Amino acid sequence: MKPTFAFLLAAALAAGAFTLPPSGANAAVPASVAGAAKKEATIVWYATMNTKDMQVTADKFMATHPGIKVETLRATSAELPARVMTEQRGGKYNADAISGDEFQIAQLISAGAVQRYRASEANKFAKGTYEPNGLWTNLYLNTTVIAWNPQRLSVDHLKAPSSFADFAKPEWKGKFGLDAGAFNWYLGLLQSDKNGNDLVKRIAANNPIKTTGHTATVTQLEAGEFDGTPTAYGYLSDQEKHAGKPVDFVNPKPLFATLNPIVMAKNAPHANAAKVFIEWMLSHDGQQFIAQQGGGEVSSRLDVKSNPAVWDPKHPYVIVHPPDALRYNELVKTFRGMLGVPG
Repeated sequence: MKPTFAFLLAAALAAGAFTLPPSGANAAVPASVAGAAKKEATIVWYATMNTKDMQVTADKFMATHPGIKVETLRATSAELPARVMTEQRGGKYNADAISGDEFQIAQLISAGAVQRYRASEANKFAKGTYEPNGLWTNLYLNTTVIAWNPQRLSVDHLKAPSSFADFAKPEWKGKFGLDAGAFNWYLGLLQSDKNGNDLVKRIAANNPIKTTGHTATVTQLEAGEFDGTPTAYGYLSDQEKHAGKPVDFVNPKPLFATLNPIVMAKNAPHANAAKVFIEWMLSHDGQQFIAQQGGGEVSSRLDVKSNPAVWDPKHPYVIVHPPDALRYNELVKTFRGMLGVPG
């Protein structure tokens, strides 16, 4: 039996890979921590958030916390874990706070590259969007929706798709795009449907036009290169629709949501400033700012209003959690094999 991520995490905890504060610590940032944070005067944030939104968020924090400067480093999902682990193996602890896709964060946790910080208001987030032991809390989430080009549907006399299974139907053969890197979509189908693997096989056999990346997929959809796609980001589809582009979409049932947690790095050089930063990012004000700044990030905090067209906690949803790295890599290989993509 292959070890699960939970097993690896428990083993790492037992081995002392993480710095674990006493239970109940960090219920709030005390005045002493706030004062020490001002003395540190800096917080270094590594993230996969797009560069523009990352800087806007950093600027907002600095405006509300004068005296603490945010230094940002933006990395891709593939680059982030390698960068942090390489630095730490070399004895360099540069990052204070790290945010990214849950799979990348899981890699860092398995490597012992983070320390636990129990956010004081983590319990105000939707179930499944915070780690009960305090290792991470979700900063924002992305949803995967079914999108289509209304103009193309009219030309090809197709009905708007309403489920992922529609893309396995004969009338959709060769008329839809599929992101060959949409592993979270594949995992979502496996986790939500006992016949999910068979459905993906049938969709893959229906001659999809393979795309690279969720953004590129929506761009090609708008350009009329295909009629629809089951692998579009909800926020992007909504933005483009309201910008007057030929895009419409529906939230499938269940809606697949992937998390982007925030954690404190191991041996954070500005640990007090990191606590203040993380607390603000997860606070009502911080989450409301992230949800409304226009970049499309969605908050899973229950008392924060996100765009209801993109995220409604009452709509059936599945939080797509990654398996352990070995199983994840096996599934990636299987998914690529179905699509005939090398690697």
